[in-house]
Amino acid sequence: MPGGYRDIVILLRLISWPYFRKHILRTMLTTAGIVLGVAVFVGMHTANQSVLDAFSHTVDRIAGKTELQVTAGETGFGEDVLEKVQSASTVRVAVPVIEAVVDAKIKGQGNLLVLGVDMTGDGSLRDYDLESDEAAIDDPLVFLAQADSLMVSKEFAERNGLAVGRQVLLGTVEGEKRFTVRGVMKSSGLTSAFGGNLAIMDIYAAQKMFGRGRTFDRIDLAVRPGRTIAEAEAELSVLLGPGFRVEPPSGRGQQFEAMLGAYSMMVGISSLFALFIGMFIIYNSFAIAVTQRRSEIGILRALGATRGQIHWLFLGESAITGVIGSLGGVAFGSVIARGIAASIGQLIGDVYGVAQQADDLATSPALLLLAMGIGVITSVVAAAVPAHQAARVDPVHALQKGKYQVLSAGESRARVIAAAILGAISMACLVVPAIAGDAVDRSRVVFYTGYVLAIIAALLLGPLLSRALARTIRPVLKWMRPVEGVLAADSLIQAPRRTSASVAALMLSLALVVAFAGMA
Repeated sequence: MPGGYRDIVILLRLISWPYFRKHILRTMLTTAGIVLGVAVFVGMHTANQSVLDAFSHTVDRIAGKTELQVTAGETGFGEDVLEKVQSASTVRVAVPVIEAVVDAKIKGQGNLLVLGVDMTGDGSLRDYDLESDEAAIDDPLVFLAQADSLMVSKEFAERNGLAVGRQVLLGTVEGEKRFTVRGVMKSSGLTSAFGGNLAIMDIYAAQKMFGRGRTFDRIDLAVRPGRTIAEAEAELSVLLGPGFRVEPPSGRGQQFEAMLGAYSMMVGISSLFALFIGMFIIYNSFAIAVTQRRSEIGILRALGATRGQIHWLFLGESAITGVIGSLGGVAFGSVIARGIAASIGQLIGDVYGVAQQADDLATSPALLLLAMGIGVITSVVAAAVPAHQAARVDPVHALQKGKYQVLSAGESRARVIAAAILGAISMACLVVPAIAGDAVDRSRVVFYTGYVLAIIAALLLGPLLSRALARTIRPVLKWMRPVEGVLAADSLIQAPRRTSASVAALMLSLALVVAFAGMA
């Protein structure tokens, strides 16, 4: 580090700290930019992973001894498919399942995951150990004969004061219906699925109550002794045809992860936008600081401070801001992750009809360290240009008044040329995939590449457009407020980079809102 580490620390203590205390509100706003960006990054990614992990755990716990599952999309399939699977030479037992997420109509309890199963055969795949020996459950035929029969987990029963014989109100396709609790299952891996909000009912009653008609959602099966899972999977794939998916229960987690692909991309974009917005807030804050501290910088240079020391002084300030903001962002992101996970869970459940509920947050130390690094790097990069400008301040001219930012003709021309090139590439990226009919994944990457290039082109033109706009509205401001209007317009004209940074932050915020509205 030029100038020596000790000298930079002394300058930070004697010069930077008093400035931060004097401008505490601006310092808080600058730090808040990093807090926001890091918090969105941590919160969204933690929530996304938590929901995915919760779904995978739910699948594993519900699967029990299931070795393979047969599915056919959202429409389900009829009893003839079940008969084909049960007749396969590699299958020991195959039972149909209906899975529905319903409103429990109990305040504060949210949704209940109801499994419709065939009680006469499902016991070989899942254990339904009861708290006491109810005759209705000892004899499955008695349980089947009563369409309102329901078994609930011990956790759900204890939270809601339920016991055998009590009734529960559930939302069905026929409206609100009352079901009678005829069994309470002991705590186990199965009952811990979906946060314990789990209930079991007869599959044919579930078909009627949840509008399945005569179809099933899936078939759970176990392989015959002496035969392998691969053999069973191959036989069933040939037997059922290409319209069916035969895979282990863990494969549903992979399907769910694929479902979350578009949402994950939206998460990444929102995190990137939030960090960009924070970057421009930091840039603007440090640009103002350089302007306000010109005389101070000139005095330091006159006293022997090198350009390197001035440069590292501002970078050191930004690094400290980044560390504090990143720590705050990690803490805030961890707090909001639970709320975001609940929102994602409800969204995915409504859109895809997939049951999951995140009870524990999947907090990754690697993710938190990455977020810290991104926050600090973002802060330092944002302050790099103001730090360079501060280092170039001439001590002779530092105390002169009336100096302002100037965009040279060469710089302006370079910005226009670069923006034109990026704009042309962006238009090609947005148009070509639609015409060529490219693959979906490739088209998506090309589209978002064009989207990012369009934003960069707009940022390059920001100072020029901001200055042109300020000059255009100057007469109007002068007419409205002869003194204040002229001062405001001149301030915007004299600091095109600082002005464009504020405009860019607002532009990115609005672009994020419009993009998310379009996605929704």
